[in-house]
Amino acid sequence: MAPELALKALGALKTGAVVLDPMTGSGTVLRQAVEFGHTAFGFDVDPLAVLMSNVWSSNVNARDARIELWDIIERVKVTSEEQVDLPWQENDDETIKFIEFWFASSQRAALRKLAYILHNTIDIPQSILNVFKLALSRIIVTKEQAASLARDTSHSRPHRVALENQFDVLAGFERSALQIIGRLSDNKFSGSAFAGLGDARVLKEVEDGSVDAIVTSPPYLNAIDYMRGHKLALVWLGYNVKDLRAIRTESIGAEKGLSGTKDEDKYKIIMKSMGDLDVLPARSRAMIERYTHDMCSAMSESKRVLTRGGLATYVVGNSCLKGVYIKNSEAVRIAGETVGLTLTDEYEREIPNSSRYLPVTGHQLAKRMRTETILCFKAA
Repeated sequence: MAPELALKALGALKTGAVVLDPMTGSGTVLRQAVEFGHTAFGFDVDPLAVLMSNVWSSNVNARDARIELWDIIERVKVTSEEQVDLPWQENDDETIKFIEFWFASSQRAALRKLAYILHNTIDIPQSILNVFKLALSRIIVTKEQAASLARDTSHSRPHRVALENQFDVLAGFERSALQIIGRLSDNKFSGSAFAGLGDARVLKEVEDGSVDAIVTSPPYLNAIDYMRGHKLALVWLGYNVKDLRAIRTESIGAEKGLSGTKDEDKYKIIMKSMGDLDVLPARSRAMIERYTHDMCSAMSESKRVLTRGGLATYVVGNSCLKGVYIKNSEAVRIAGETVGLTLTDEYEREIPNSSRYLPVTGHQLAKRMRTETILCFKAA
């Protein structure tokens, strides 16, 4: 989600509006909403996305955070390995093997102590504790190798590049935390925000007709698999591999077909608008059907929670699957209209090269992937 798109969508709202991002990602919408003085809520199935969203949209006292940081570091230094108890790791052989593969022994020992202290600290504000947890993740989810034996974890393409590591976990953690504190030090938000674990397809936490505006960017079909990289950090923040696999395989955009009852006629209508899908193998078509099902569920929930006259803005990127151009935006548009939302505007925005996940080549298909579609709806 580009900040300028969030600003445009939120700028016309009255101060104190209720804003929802049901697929919050790193929290751009929440941050922009609280700058306008709105009340913002975000949900995501990815625990690290929820953590990022809460940190970037919070007011944190920089002086207090630095004092707590140095206290945390001192507590880690005096903690012995015998004191450390991380039950989500130690009670799961698969998670232990995962950690032993991706982390060298020296970093494992330091991360265990740090994770133990953070997990058992209850005497500091949650907003500051979240900063420290995010700081830990940022020395693992990186482009180049840092606390793990992998590189490209931030690009969700982790691959082990070493068997040994000299990285100083505690020094790296301190640098990371101070960087975040520095970025947050000027925050003086008049609004308030909260991000929590939740599924855009079933927004159990949100009441009917309680939201003035939705601004979000749904995952692409065959989405960037952020969980693949985030997993390396989340195993230090209370999650085991089995739990994270379950989240990953059930996410919107997952490469998985539908199970159970299907409204095939409805999905076939949507799929027909998305491109020349007949040339794709059955497995790929099943994955696209699953995506249309997920987006119909998500759009239905959006309609339910919006106030009468409420606005919904969706920023949608399209996909390429086995050389076939897939218009995800059509799935979102038709799903929205099917559940009773009225499309008020639709336009394309060229994606800046600096914001692209992968480089663009000169191929004609690649040129079509340079844009994303902005869809604006209104609830009747």
